[in-house]
Amino acid sequence: MFYTNEMNISIRQEEKKDFRTIEELTREAFWDLYKPGCDEHLVVHNMRNVPAFVKELDFVVCDDDKIVGYIMYSKAKIINDENKEFEVLCM
Repeated sequence: MFYTNEMNISIRQEEKKDFRTIEELTREAFWDLYKPGCDEHLVVHNMRNVPAFVKELDFVVCDDDKIVGYIMYSKAKIINDENKEFEVLCM
């Protein structure tokens, strides 16, 4: 059996009006997945307010006008055995 699902996918930067929807989407995705309840939606909520957050790489995926996914990045650093620092991006 073959199913098709017409989708009108677009990617755009997150806007303030999207915050609640994205946090709810995150909560639903992680609820009871690794432990009872979840904290991931709080991480998303708080990450927007830290200096390491990269606003230019904060995107939502929409099917028509409905948000169906998102990605956000933050800066981090890795310190090797010689104490040399490398800046990286975390998603």
